[in-house]
Amino acid sequence: MAPATVTQQLVIHPEKCTACRMCELACSFEHEGEFNPQRSRIRVEVFQEDAFYLPMACYHCDDYPCGQVCPTDAIGKLENGWVEVTAAKCIGCKMCMLACPFGVMGYSTKLGVAQNCDLCHGEPQCVKFCAPGALEFRDIETTREHRRGAFAERVKAAMQG
Repeated sequence: MAPATVTQQLVIHPEKCTACRMCELACSFEHEGEFNPQRSRIRVEVFQEDAFYLPMACYHCDDYPCGQVCPTDAIGKLENGWVEVTAAKCIGCKMCMLACPFGVMGYSTKLGVAQNCDLCHGEPQCVKFCAPGALEFRDIETTREHRRGAFAERVKAAMQG
């Protein structure tokens, strides 16, 4: 059987992010029932001196290195290609956190297990509450076309300027 591939993904537009952190609050409330950014599965990295803000969450990598190092096979791929942590299998060793190339695998101290963005099972609350529009949930083909168009616009502007 061929590996599952992601058909929808979280698209991040850092140029629109204002570091309001509503995404973190929406995520923590959805998953933990409390407004606590420390318990969110999405994090806004703040580069204060550059006024640059970057929301980061699980990328659901095709090769998902977090799952490749998991000694209990607690991390696997769903049919839709999303990476999922099965809490009942997780022993809390945190090897997945070390293996994640983006540093977005999380850990619940309350439950003692690894956690990642589960895209709210197809309705990401972070996207819903992102007023500046820095987050979108899109089909990958649409995302690819959008990125190609945006790149073409930048090249065109550079050639004219």
